[in-house]
Amino acid sequence: MTEAVGLRSIRRHISGKALVAVIFWGASFVVTRVALESWHPVGLVSARLWMGLTLIGTTIVLLRRPLLPDRRDWPACILLGLVLGVHLLLQAFGLLYTTAVRTGFIIGLIPVPIAIAAHLFGRQRLNATGWGGVALGAAGMLLVTTKSLDQFADARFGDALQVISCFTWAFYTVYGSRAVSRNGALRVTFASIAVAAVVCTIAGFKTGFTVRNPDAFAWLSAAFLGFICNGVAYFLWVKAVDEQGPTRVGAMIYFEPFITLLVAVVTIHERVAIQSLIGGVIIVAGVLLVARGSRQAMGLPGES
Repeated sequence: MTEAVGLRSIRRHISGKALVAVIFWGASFVVTRVALESWHPVGLVSARLWMGLTLIGTTIVLLRRPLLPDRRDWPACILLGLVLGVHLLLQAFGLLYTTAVRTGFIIGLIPVPIAIAAHLFGRQRLNATGWGGVALGAAGMLLVTTKSLDQFADARFGDALQVISCFTWAFYTVYGSRAVSRNGALRVTFASIAVAAVVCTIAGFKTGFTVRNPDAFAWLSAAFLGFICNGVAYFLWVKAVDEQGPTRVGAMIYFEPFITLLVAVVTIHERVAIQSLIGGVIIVAGVLLVARGSRQAMGLPGES
């Protein structure tokens, strides 16, 4: 009986949909690093956006649902699309200058701006426990990212781009939650990806789409990023935000660095310092506190 209660408690604090999305995204940093050997960052982002858009659009058509959100939410979806495009470009360009593992750890900072933004906009409240978790998680991230990188001369620049991307994703998560609640995750995701795809493609005609002819593996990498990371994972993420709120779901990002670490070490043999592992333990403690300390605003139920 006690075990069953414990499992129910875990399910209340951890969103399965968000966890699956985070697993895909954690692996995506490693895949992106490899893909950038053939693709220009703008070209890679454009390709993955169009692939994700195709998958989501096909799904909506098969379900016989309206393709576009309500007209009153079009301005919000356009803004979300612009932010999404910038977010993906920041991460792609950043991975030219820093490692996949370090990127994964930096992205773990995302729950901090998400929690702050959700609190400021009245979408979800944090009590003292939640704010303690935010601080603890941030401390763990700082411990991880203060380690120097001898093999990347411009690692600080790459790190800075990834830090900025934390704030763009926080905005996308919190600002998009109202449109999702009115239209559903599929329609909002389709609209925002469509805007991002068009903008990035236009930019690609100026910058170029590839640095050399992509081979089969480069196309397979783009397909994983597009169909899985931009299609399946984005839908699961916004659906989870709609169900459990931005702060609790945003805390799931704390698990992403460990997925990246595992994939990077096994596949491309990136080295990891003990300092980073210690910081990771601190991050896990932070995510548990954030999950327990979040409370829905506007009369919705939260943790006691």
